[in-house]
Amino acid sequence: MFAAPGRYKIANALMLKVAWLCCVLGGIYYGMPALAAMFALSFWQREFAGDRPFVIALGLIGLCLDTFWMYVGVLDYGDAALDLAPGLSIAPAWIILLWLAVGLSIRHSLIFLVNRPVLGALLVGGGAPLSYLTGESFGAVTIPSAQGLVVLAAIWVMLFFFVFSRAKSRLTAE
Repeated sequence: MFAAPGRYKIANALMLKVAWLCCVLGGIYYGMPALAAMFALSFWQREFAGDRPFVIALGLIGLCLDTFWMYVGVLDYGDAALDLAPGLSIAPAWIILLWLAVGLSIRHSLIFLVNRPVLGALLVGGGAPLSYLTGESFGAVTIPSAQGLVVLAAIWVMLFFFVFSRAKSRLTAE
């Protein structure tokens, strides 16, 4: 059931904000406990079976997308990037934790965006550059060029239109 009681939606929204702060300010050391709390809420609500596809999909998409942004020079995570082999790095674990947190929020605090995929895509796409800029002000990421953020925003609009539309069709089929 995707219509979680209001108090759980509020708890999920607050946890998403806390997870963002913890991940950006403290990396995985603060991000992991915040994400563990979100997973605990999902399990406690008996919602994880429904959350799981969004968590997995957004975790993988986030890993690929933020790694791609690194390689094309839109974002620079510096030493936080995970070195897999010489010359082969991927996005830092803390940013992947954030993508997982968003996956845990799709059916809960973000449900109002799922029900309005165009509005949701525009809000998320417009908010993404602001989120990265805020992360830059905290020293979590470097943004070499403002033009890259325009491309990032456009990709996020398309991605989240697809995510919210897919979520809406999944949830109405349940």
